[in-house]
Amino acid sequence: MTIPGLLPYEPVLPAHSVIEGEWWQAWNFDPHLLLPVGLMAFFYLRGLTRWPARSRDHSPWRTASYLAGLVLVVLLYESPLDRLGEHHFSLHMVQHSLAVMIVPPLILLGAPTTPVLRGLPRGFRKAVVTPALNSRILQAVWGFLTQPVIAILLFSATMWAWHLMPGWYDRALNDRFVHDIQHVSFLVVGLIFWWNIVDPAPRRSRVPMGLRIVYFYGAMVPKHFLAAMITFADFVFYPTYEQVRLFLPGSPLQDQQLAGLLLWVPFGEAINLTTAAIIFTIWWRQSDRDQRAKDALRDAEIEAARDSERETAMATGG
Repeated sequence: MTIPGLLPYEPVLPAHSVIEGEWWQAWNFDPHLLLPVGLMAFFYLRGLTRWPARSRDHSPWRTASYLAGLVLVVLLYESPLDRLGEHHFSLHMVQHSLAVMIVPPLILLGAPTTPVLRGLPRGFRKAVVTPALNSRILQAVWGFLTQPVIAILLFSATMWAWHLMPGWYDRALNDRFVHDIQHVSFLVVGLIFWWNIVDPAPRRSRVPMGLRIVYFYGAMVPKHFLAAMITFADFVFYPTYEQVRLFLPGSPLQDQQLAGLLLWVPFGEAINLTTAAIIFTIWWRQSDRDQRAKDALRDAEIEAARDSERETAMATGG
C-alpha cells in the first residue's frame, strides 16, 4: 500500500525487527548508548562534588530531574519498548513522544551545564571544551538554532519529515543506522525547542516568560495537524506494520489510529495544558515578586523623602 502523493517503498525486514519468544525479554544492550549516558551521569555527579562554593542554588530536585531524564533515555531505547515499536506504530509513538516531550525538559531542568563542565577531566575541558564553547562560529550556530521561529520550524519540520517524507519512516524501521539517526534527531530538536521554555541555569531563555506559552503553542499546532492526519487516515501509512507480528489486539490501521490519538491527547493536549499552566504560574509569581520589589523600593524612596523633609524642617527651626 502506498500513500497518495508519496513514492512507494517496499520494506525488507531485518533480523533485529523480529522478536523471538516473549516480548518482555526483548531488551537491548547497546554500548553506543549506555556508555555516553553513563558518562553524562558520572560527569554530572562528579561535577557537583567539585562545586563546593556555588554561586547559585542547585536544589536536589534538579539532580533528580537530570538523572530521571537519563534513566528514561535508557528505558526508551534499551527496554522492550524499542523493539515493540518496530511492531506497533502506537508504541513507537509513545517512544518518540517521550523522547521529544518529556526527556528534554527533565534534562534541562537539571541545569547540567555547570556540573558537567566541572566534572569533565581538566585537560580535556581546557583543550577541547572551553575553546569550542568560546568559538564564535559555534556560538552563532547555537544562537541561530535557538531563535524562537527557527526552533519552532526545526521542531515541526523534523516531526513532519520523519512521518510524511516518502519511505523515511519505513527505512528507519528496517535500517538500524537510520533508526538511530531518527532517535538522535528527535532528542536534539527536543532539547533545542525546550531550551527556550526551560531556563537551563546559568543560561537564560531568550523568550520572555509571558511569551513562552505563545512560543510553545506555535510548535504544538503543526503537531496537532500531524496527529489528526494520522488519526483519521483510512489507510496504513507504513507498509512495515502490515508485515510484522502484532502483539496488541487490533489491526495495523487501528494501531495507527491509536498512535495518532496518543500524539494528539496524552502527548498533545494533556502536556500542552500542563506546560501552559506551569509557565503561567511561574510568570505570575515572577510578576508578583517584581511588583512587590518595585512597591518596596517606592515606599523606601517615599520614606527617605519624608525623613529628608523632617531633617530640613528641624535644621531650619520649622
